[in-house]
Amino acid sequence: MGAKEQMIEILRDRDTARIRFEYRSDGKNATINQDCFTRVADNLQSGHLSVVEGRHRVNMVTYSSWAYRDDAANTFYLGNNLRWSRDFNALIVHEAVHAYFDVTRTNMPWLHNETIAYIAQGYYLRNSGFPLARLEEDEPHELGYRAAREYASGSGNTEWIQSLQDKLRNDARYSSYIRNPYTGDG
Repeated sequence: MGAKEQMIEILRDRDTARIRFEYRSDGKNATINQDCFTRVADNLQSGHLSVVEGRHRVNMVTYSSWAYRDDAANTFYLGNNLRWSRDFNALIVHEAVHAYFDVTRTNMPWLHNETIAYIAQGYYLRNSGFPLARLEEDEPHELGYRAAREYASGSGNTEWIQSLQDKLRNDARYSSYIRNPYTGDG
């Protein structure tokens, strides 16, 4: 099975289908559920979205909304990933959120786009039984897991969302874009 087919399976699997939350923060709202991931899977299957393997040397997946430098638009870039792991699946879910906002032509601050993607990633990890103790403390994916756990317990706007946003605002890995607007162009 190729990477693209595997990604389609991940986006349609039962653990991804159980991701459901209504994000509300700073006047920004988004509903994330099975329909979001199905739409991205359908776009992958139709060829509207592409997959390039081997772009990154580390365990990393990125999504490029726009053509920029060496990146093509509407493309997932995979790295040196252990492709048969829950970690890989969660990275696909995270980047699929960015792809969803792109194909639906959503406009929002990058801060919210990344926050929502990390919560979805955390939901996937939680749904698949990945233990919280295996995540590095105070990293965005760990904070996203904690926020997802709160959403799943029925709480909406949690301290974990604020902690995640603070982390994203102050982490050098995100400083080049996190305060900028995001515009999906389909």
